[in-house]
Amino acid sequence: MIKELLFAATAAVMLVGQTASAERLSLSTWGSPKHSQVAQFVPLFEKLLKEKSDGNIRLKIFDGGEMVKQQFVATAIPQGAVDISLTTLDNWSGRVADVGILTNPLWDKSMEWSRDNLLPGKPIFDYFDGKLRTQGAVIIALFDIGPPVITANFAVEGPQSFGGKAIRSYSKGSAEVLQTLGAAPTVLGVGEVYSALQRGTIQGSMGGLGGAVGLKHYEVTSNLFAPNGVMGTLIHGYVMNKDKFDKMSPESRAALMDAATQARNHMQQYAIDDYAKLLAKVASNGNKVTEVKPGSAMWKEFEKKLAPLKTTAKSAYSIEVQELVVGN
Repeated sequence: MIKELLFAATAAVMLVGQTASAERLSLSTWGSPKHSQVAQFVPLFEKLLKEKSDGNIRLKIFDGGEMVKQQFVATAIPQGAVDISLTTLDNWSGRVADVGILTNPLWDKSMEWSRDNLLPGKPIFDYFDGKLRTQGAVIIALFDIGPPVITANFAVEGPQSFGGKAIRSYSKGSAEVLQTLGAAPTVLGVGEVYSALQRGTIQGSMGGLGGAVGLKHYEVTSNLFAPNGVMGTLIHGYVMNKDKFDKMSPESRAALMDAATQARNHMQQYAIDDYAKLLAKVASNGNKVTEVKPGSAMWKEFEKKLAPLKTTAKSAYSIEVQELVVGN
């Protein structure tokens, strides 16, 4: 009996020691917590990370921009203000010019293509990961949340509809697209968009469909414009502080990357399957939904109007990244 009690006490001490030594990583998200990039990724990533590390790595989660807002991730991650964060990859364009190509009309990849190619070991993933590592960040997951949409209080009947309109952009690249269409882009954080649309400070907002639905833009808009890729797409991901990543054991790094990739694969397929449902939800809430069909007359109008951006890209982005994008 005494031996059994001693064994139980020793096991309890060991368990407490293991719990105390478990590494706790902070993870920050922004925008709608209902968006698939959060709701479908984070809980599964947390579960898989705990399993694959035998409980040695745990997450402390801060959502809704509580820790870091969308536009400040490219500063916060290298500085170590947070360990892991959701990011719009184009927000790094001030540090890595080539990421801007992701919001340029040169990027004409489908979500299905992204599902199969934005993975560790694939050329485009490894290229951007290498670039961000020079800036103090490691990409642990990349995904396509779908072409950006415009939630607006005006109807879009062609490129001319954007003339003179104040429209929220989310990055340098998206601002360039809007400027080319004649709009007046203004950078706003995700959480500021609803009230800006409601007050009329802006007439429209460019961003992800999931975020627009999750944050209920349809309550303060009359129209949704879905360009279906003719205006580029939205590549988001999760990035980690490089120093923190490098200090982890090889086993812990492998567990983290494996958990992130599996959670990302689940989230990416969910986003693909959910896109049409989200458009239908916006329509059911009274907004007029206008979709540009590839090859249609409106598609060709936008292609023509945005053609100068493709020309500019040839001098703005490296030959290497252009070959990776156009050649795949």
